[in-house]
Amino acid sequence: MKNKIVAAFLALFVGIFGVHRFYLQRWWQGVLQMCLFFVGLGMTIASDGNAPFVIAPAVLAFVDALLFFVMPQEDFDEKYNKNRLQDYQSQRYYEGDESEEDPSALMERQERSNRASQPNKPGKKENKKEDIFKRIGIEQFRSMNFEGAIESFMSALEDNLTSPSVHFNLACCYSMIENADKAFQSLEKAIESGFTDISKIHSHQALSFIRKQPEFEAFVANGYHVVKQLPVPQPNILDTTPLNLNESPIDVLDEVLHLGDLREKGLITEEEFVLQKKKLLG
Repeated sequence: MKNKIVAAFLALFVGIFGVHRFYLQRWWQGVLQMCLFFVGLGMTIASDGNAPFVIAPAVLAFVDALLFFVMPQEDFDEKYNKNRLQDYQSQRYYEGDESEEDPSALMERQERSNRASQPNKPGKKENKKEDIFKRIGIEQFRSMNFEGAIESFMSALEDNLTSPSVHFNLACCYSMIENADKAFQSLEKAIESGFTDISKIHSHQALSFIRKQPEFEAFVANGYHVVKQLPVPQPNILDTTPLNLNESPIDVLDEVLHLGDLREKGLITEEEFVLQKKKLLG
């Protein structure tokens, strides 16, 4: 990793020889600036010092030093450390060292410790389907492609239905697209599959949406399980109230016709039809 302060001081003190360019691995620029120095020095000597051409590479080096001092660190890294940063991020990715904002980062250390504690089984593949699709899903989540990440995590579950990290990642994706029902269901499955880092449910940024939902407290109080709602009771088709004096004859006729349809369909017997008809007619 190149340091912009080091590059600035090299340009300021020995930049006339192009040393700062060599430091930044700009080899051709360094060679050209060194050649410019020697050409300017030769022309200055040939003119007996009357035309100090050697000042030109010194001025260029001084301008480079000023630019390095005022250049934002992000721009410097983008220009001079881009390849190093890409290699570093790639290495972190393949080692599973995701950042805190990554929805699967909290499971990586636990999974690595589990793999380290368990001996490798003979014939076990290093790159399982679950791992491949999970890494694809993580990259899609980073790119804000939550729908694609959900598809990848679902493909990972085809290889391992009880993966706590994949279920947790799915909960994060559903929360980001504000699908609270599926987010709660995925969190419940993560807990049932062995998810242990409960604090992340209360602190992870991707789950902020479901934490705002009114049913979140009930979900936590129920042991991180979805609270089952009782079905709405359906009215009894035979529980017909007596005739209301304010009802019109047309409404009563409709009720009688409806009872006739139920009788024809076999839903009520002839005796029930007669009984309910008497109730309607008072």
